[in-house]
Amino acid sequence: MPLDLSSLRSQLLAVVQQLHDLCATFCAREPLLPGSLYTLRRRCGKPTCHCAHGTPHANTVLSYRGQGRPQNITPAPAQLPKLRQLTDAYRRFRQARTQLLRRQRQLLTLVDRLAQARVREGQRRWQRLRAAPSPSRPRR
Repeated sequence: MPLDLSSLRSQLLAVVQQLHDLCATFCAREPLLPGSLYTLRRRCGKPTCHCAHGTPHANTVLSYRGQGRPQNITPAPAQLPKLRQLTDAYRRFRQARTQLLRRQRQLLTLVDRLAQARVREGQRRWQRLRAAPSPSRPRR
């Protein structure tokens, strides 16, 4: 049983360390842009354009929810590196949030298992104390 308690304590400390590591992501100062950049390929519709018979035109588009509805904007090529940083930071933040939820559930499970193991150990010790002969009191 002590080995089980030790293992549970080690696991608990490891999860707490992981939670601490996630805090660095949440406390970062970089701004976030909830959206994504992707390459949109489409045909322009002109019958003499190369896209009518070959590869479609490719544009990098920023997709995000602005003013309460989804919007697609084609940013200038010079803006793409900064937009990619902002959207990537948002994606990392959201992934860290998902990890936080998983670690919290894991932490609660470990705490419950630790409590159960400690209660079992306490009951065993109590049973041994009850079963042990009590020292007789000296008479006066």
